[in-house]
Amino acid sequence: MKPVGDDRPDPEDSAHTVASLWALRACELLCAFMFATALPWQQPFAWFSVIAAMGVLRWWHVNRPAFRARPKQHRRRVYRIYMWVLMSFVGSACWFLYVPGNVPILAVLMSYLLGNATLIAVRLTGDVARTTIAICLAVLPTSIRLIVDGLSGHTLLAMMGIGGILMTVTMVFLSRAQEIGVMRQVEQRRRAEAAADAIAALGLAKSRFFAAVSHDLRQPVHAIGLHLAPLTSLAHAMQDRAALRAIEGISQSWRALDDLLSQVLDLTRMDSGVVQAELQPTELAPLVAGLVRQHSAVAEAAGVRIVSLVKPGAYALADELMLIRVLSNLMDNAIKFSSPGSTVLVASRPGPERWRLQVRDAGPGISLDAQARVFEEFVQIHNEARDRRHGLGLGLAIARRLALLMNGDITVRSALGQGCCMTLTLPRASAVPPTEPLHTADADPVSVPGALLPASGSALPLPALAVRDVLLVEDDPLVAAATRELLMQWGLRVRHVETAADANAHAAFGQVAICDVRLPQAASGLELAIALRQAGKKVLLISGETHTTLREAAQRHHLSLLIKPVSSAQLFTALQQL
Repeated sequence: MKPVGDDRPDPEDSAHTVASLWALRACELLCAFMFATALPWQQPFAWFSVIAAMGVLRWWHVNRPAFRARPKQHRRRVYRIYMWVLMSFVGSACWFLYVPGNVPILAVLMSYLLGNATLIAVRLTGDVARTTIAICLAVLPTSIRLIVDGLSGHTLLAMMGIGGILMTVTMVFLSRAQEIGVMRQVEQRRRAEAAADAIAALGLAKSRFFAAVSHDLRQPVHAIGLHLAPLTSLAHAMQDRAALRAIEGISQSWRALDDLLSQVLDLTRMDSGVVQAELQPTELAPLVAGLVRQHSAVAEAAGVRIVSLVKPGAYALADELMLIRVLSNLMDNAIKFSSPGSTVLVASRPGPERWRLQVRDAGPGISLDAQARVFEEFVQIHNEARDRRHGLGLGLAIARRLALLMNGDITVRSALGQGCCMTLTLPRASAVPPTEPLHTADADPVSVPGALLPASGSALPLPALAVRDVLLVEDDPLVAAATRELLMQWGLRVRHVETAADANAHAAFGQVAICDVRLPQAASGLELAIALRQAGKKVLLISGETHTTLREAAQRHHLSLLIKPVSSAQLFTALQQL
């Protein structure tokens, strides 16, 4: 390991400024005028001229670009020589400025020399050898002469000399202590920087890891989902109730696995900084109204009334997709824990700089000691039995992270037996709606993990698709086999290729191409999809990656994108909409 001071700049590298040059010369000139009142004027001004000339020469030399470009050890050697020579001339005040027997003038002289010593001790922290020799050269000659003169019967002069020596020793020790402190600070800063670099590298590695894991884990889950539809159709055709029950169990387990995988990966991506909010002015009233309509069927089935009291014209600075997900989670929980016949209220309250969106329910409430834990991962206050039908305990953890990404937060206010009020705070925005809505009726089908999954294991009706031939570009054999079997069951002819080169070679086949985004040999499925579409083919992109960049690129090129795992219903709908 290198010594701590090896990479530190020299303490004089930034000390030689024009201001410091003229300030020091002004102090020295003032001293010369003061001592000219008690000495022949030639003597103090000769002392001043030598010191001023040496100071100007040093300033000119060390500020030259050629000198600053020299190695640090060379600069340090030159700095030391200049400092020691200059302090030797300052110390020559024991002859040039010494007035025997004139105690006031000698006191002024000692004060000036000790001031110089203090300036050196502060200025040269980091080079104790330079500091020690410079202070001794400046102060000791005059101190020794004062002691010698004091021995002849002038006790005050002797005490002044002894005081000068003691001050010199004190400054040397303080300079050393300060240097040790600076070295420790430098070492601590180096360790902090190394730790920050390590954390940044870890975050990058974590992001890359979860990007790969997201893709690789979704592949088998995607394949399982695609195999379910043919199995369901076969079981219905054979009227095998035992098989149908088994398939229903597989379907439920698949949905639970998809939900768990999506939420865990969302948490890790948010914690690693991969997910970023796209903040824009968002009107709250229509967004909440849409969510109320979306949850009305679930609320009605639970015997719960859901009411919105969000007035039009309220705009918050938010990411619309994130805001929908946060409010949807809060409304789901409110409906889930409300008793039949009660009301779930969604209301907005204005603040000076923020909007407060509140979701109130009349459920069992949350105790004060449990409220601090509701935003932790896998915590479910009213689900001690860990029934998966009541969720996984990740919804509020994800919701709060999303709120924080939008520069907001979620707080809870509740008491046992008195319901619960979840408050989402968001920055206010000017009433400027976005130029283009984020969702349109004819938008490309973009899947959300866990969405549009089949509600039961019932068989899908035979589809009537306009296409007959499909080019399937997929390198994963499990996913390719499941997709091919499903498409063939729908009466389509399928040609499967694994690489972009093979896809280009078979580009003439079929009216539609289904392309995975990540292909072998570092090929881009997105670029392949663009090329195939330019050749006149309709293209459906499928990916296990969930980052925003891919979604934006697909929307920019007007390409349909599905995120794995994809159910047979999603795939069928996407093919119909091409």
